[in-house]
Amino acid sequence: MSGESRVLVVDDEPVNLALVRAVLGGEHVVFEAQDAATALAILAREDIDLVLLDVRLPDMDGFAACREIKQRHGEGFLPVLLLTALADQESRNAGLEAGADDFLSKPFDRKELVLRTRVFLRLRAQDEHIRKQLDEMRRLDQLKDDLTSLLIHDMRNPLAGIDGMLWVLRQDATGDTAEALDDAALASRHLRDAVEDLLKIRLIEQGEMRLARAPVTLRQIAQEAVATLDGEAQARGLAIEIECDRGDQLITADAALLRRAVENLIANALRYTRPRSTVTLWVQGADNAVEIAVADRGPGVPDAYKGEVFSKYRTMDQGAARQRRGSGLGLYLVKLATEAHGGVASVEDRDAGGAVFRIRLPRVAS
Repeated sequence: MSGESRVLVVDDEPVNLALVRAVLGGEHVVFEAQDAATALAILAREDIDLVLLDVRLPDMDGFAACREIKQRHGEGFLPVLLLTALADQESRNAGLEAGADDFLSKPFDRKELVLRTRVFLRLRAQDEHIRKQLDEMRRLDQLKDDLTSLLIHDMRNPLAGIDGMLWVLRQDATGDTAEALDDAALASRHLRDAVEDLLKIRLIEQGEMRLARAPVTLRQIAQEAVATLDGEAQARGLAIEIECDRGDQLITADAALLRRAVENLIANALRYTRPRSTVTLWVQGADNAVEIAVADRGPGVPDAYKGEVFSKYRTMDQGAARQRRGSGLGLYLVKLATEAHGGVASVEDRDAGGAVFRIRLPRVAS
């Protein structure tokens, strides 16, 4: 260990203080206190790396002093080693309850004192290193969030302008030009949807999104979501159908947010389902809960990924011929929107191939 490590030894016996100073002084900076009050004062003004604390002190017992040191220190790992002549298990248990990290029995072995000091100073250094890495990760995460906010702000208006211009051009277009403009409009809408998803995710993560709850049925949400994506389904040679069982039961929900979640599930199904097949929405109601499921005929989700498929930025490879596409935000928004309503999002295999993504919600707002 570096000589910059700072060790505080607390003992009311000058002989013991001198012994610790002689053993550790050549390798570390040693501070000394003969009572708990002095020790706490030193800790308040000095950056101490390790405390060697006698159990018997004139103003406070070592267990209480240890507890006080741990409470005052707050975050970070400050190792406290109790110096004690008490060898019974009850005393050791009391020390552990007070927050002590280890014990040194009196009279202590000099070599053991050196080795234990090194070990716990190394643990403290590792703890500090990890905390610095976490702080840097938080800083980078904040920079990423700030960049996301700037992108959302700067992209929304230009995208609206692009949509308007494409609509104007489409009015007089025919043939291949009209088809190309339709493709451009679809791509623009996908980009706009991704930007809106980013905005919703950021608001939900930061707890800034207030749900606009109102009475609505899952059948209505499903129908509106299908209407949004029906043209894309037809362009892909696919069909979307809705099967409803007690789907007209009212729930109190943010219809726009849930509709966006269902749209993401449908878009995901259209992306992976087999050509000339059907994406099916099952809308079901029960006494205490309602559910909407989107079933496709795609490659399915491997068992190893089922627990991660709703994670942020999570995409999967389905093999060289079927690489998983997308940003990994669509299903993450599904998860956030569902949990914001007190529900659960899940995925399972579909009989005869494919996957079923489910959103299950309580009928009463939670």
